Amino acid sequence: GTQALRAGKPDQAVTSLEYAAGQGMPGAMWKLGRMYAEGEGVGQNKLRAFEYFLNLTKTHAYEPPDSPESRFVASAFVALGQYYLDGIPDTAVKPDPAVAIDLFRHAASYFGDQDAQYHLGRLYLLGTGTAKDSVQAARWLRLAANKGQRSAQAMLGSMLFKGQGVARQPAAGLAWLTLAK
Repeated sequence: GTQALRAGKPDQAVTSLEYAAGQGMPGAMWKLGRMYAEGEGVGQNKLRAFEYFLNLTKTHAYEPPDSPESRFVASAFVALGQYYLDGIPDTAVKPDPAVAIDLFRHAASYFGDQDAQYHLGRLYLLGTGTAKDSVQAARWLRLAANKGQRSAQAMLGSMLFKGQGVARQPAAGLAWLTLAK
């Protein structure tokens, strides 16, 4: 399917990927979700993307974290978390930050996904869907920052530089900000 997509044959790609997704292939489910989310080779359809990601997370939530497929599953959890943060207009998918937190927490804890760790840290920092907790925010942001997640590096750097809810550490903060840049 991905070869057909690269060759400029989106119809053939979708057919091949749908077949593979129907067989339970995590990579195919994830790719179809991304295609519909971004409108890559198909018309953009966020609800259809949501459904592919939801199916992937339901069927592979406990894929071994060290398996090659785990990155697709973790990414699907992050995408679903974003959909639950923002909602999808004119659909039954309404904003629900508490559900988003649970999805991010699973991907961050079980899979160790750096983007999920960043989102979780940001939500704790802002108090979105949970009580505001700067210590938890810094913990999750540091995990993501240590893995090279640039937004987490910048946010953690800012927290440390300003002393925002944590002990002020201007040198460490500046180092994270510089690394993020």
